[in-house]
Amino acid sequence: MFLQNIAIVILLMTSVLTTASTLHYKQRLKEIAMNKHINDKSTIALVRQITDLANDIRIATYPTECDDLTKEITGKDCDVGNYMEWAGPRLQKQADELLILVNNEQ
Repeated sequence: MFLQNIAIVILLMTSVLTTASTLHYKQRLKEIAMNKHINDKSTIALVRQITDLANDIRIATYPTECDDLTKEITGKDCDVGNYMEWAGPRLQKQADELLILVNNEQ
């Protein structure tokens, strides 16, 4: 009889601990899922901003602004206008592709 009572107490304690642990971890899992959802929304918002930026980019340059870094990017002739005719649409296309990719993941 005594062993039976000890077994019942141990089972009850185990049940209480298991239930408490389950509730605790269930709440923690909800918090993690909510943070992931918020981060996903943040990522989408960031990609949309990048896409908008790619659509709105306008570069104004002057021949006097052709430094070594600009020459490295655009070439030795420093034809920034010609470079942007290629890079601007390419940036927009890549940003649009990124937005589509992120939206498809959702």
